[in-house]
Amino acid sequence: MFKHVRVLLAVALVAAAQPAQYYVVAHVDVPPPNTAKTVALLKQFASDTRKQPGLVRIEVQQEEALPNHFAIISVWTDKAAFETHQGAATTKHFREELFPMLGAPLDQRPGHPLE
Repeated sequence: MFKHVRVLLAVALVAAAQPAQYYVVAHVDVPPPNTAKTVALLKQFASDTRKQPGLVRIEVQQEEALPNHFAIISVWTDKAAFETHQGAATTKHFREELFPMLGAPLDQRPGHPLE
């Protein structure tokens, strides 16, 4: 089910995109005992990220079948805006808080829509 939802969401984002936009899908998996803390951290991260220049959209999805698995889908005006976001203090703080809770490495997949 999660893969189908992820594909549909990606298709919807691609349909709404401008050619120069830059997409990143990040998968976050934590052990079940860390789920509640991760939800709070992801909500704060999305809120902080929405204030950053160059962001078009960010969504955080929690998997239905495995609620300790999440996807962060973000769209940026261009790659440079995303790279600036990577160096932002709020992004660094997010990673510092998240990394000790991860059950698998953070899987971040930048890309662009197919034309």
